[in-house]
Amino acid sequence: MSTNTKRLLLSDSLAPQARQLLEARDDIETIYFPHLLPNPDFLQLIKNHAPVTSWTLGATRIGVPEIEAAQALAVTARIGVGFDAIDIPAHTARGIPVMTAGTGNSPSVAEHALYMMLWLARRSQELDATVRTGNWLNRMQVAPFDLFEKSVLIIGFGRIGTRTAKRCKAMDMRVLIYDPYVDANAIAAADCEVAADLDTAVAEVDFVSIHCPKTPDTVNMFDADRIARMRPTSYLINTARG
Repeated sequence: MSTNTKRLLLSDSLAPQARQLLEARDDIETIYFPHLLPNPDFLQLIKNHAPVTSWTLGATRIGVPEIEAAQALAVTARIGVGFDAIDIPAHTARGIPVMTAGTGNSPSVAEHALYMMLWLARRSQELDATVRTGNWLNRMQVAPFDLFEKSVLIIGFGRIGTRTAKRCKAMDMRVLIYDPYVDANAIAAADCEVAADLDTAVAEVDFVSIHCPKTPDTVNMFDADRIARMRPTSYLINTARG
């Protein structure tokens, strides 16, 4: 590799358009790796190709061993929006910027959350089974219900939470928002209700949809106690960090 060539390690989940942009340049060498590559294998990959200038990550975790093995790391990028798999203090100490995909997947996650609500409300799995097993005449035993006038608590009113709220409002649902970092006026402007207390709110809705980042404050947000406060007929949907 010449001194002017940048070597990039790229997750194979990178979009084709992005691959084309990078591969069209003669000052970049691209090396692809599996999206779910285990850390020991990724560390060995780095050592095999060092010095490495940059990488785009899928689910692989990055810390001090990987940064040091790269020898010339200039930037870390993620195909996603979360920082929890990246050792931010290690990057900060070395002056290495970290970039995420911003709004890239926000519509997809919001649509997926709504899809899961519809899938549950329409009893899709049970009704599909009645067709496949020849028991369609028994379908009324698993009668679906509408999202119309049902209630949903959206936890986190950021890029994904706001999009999810819009989609739920389009289904004529009552939408409550719990996000202590968002001004109540912004929630009201979106024609949603402020949920001031999480424990109170989970007890009065049909769906709870989680859209907050993984932080020390949100880890174990839903434990046995909080789940027990929910209605026996309500559903918990988590499209945020597991």
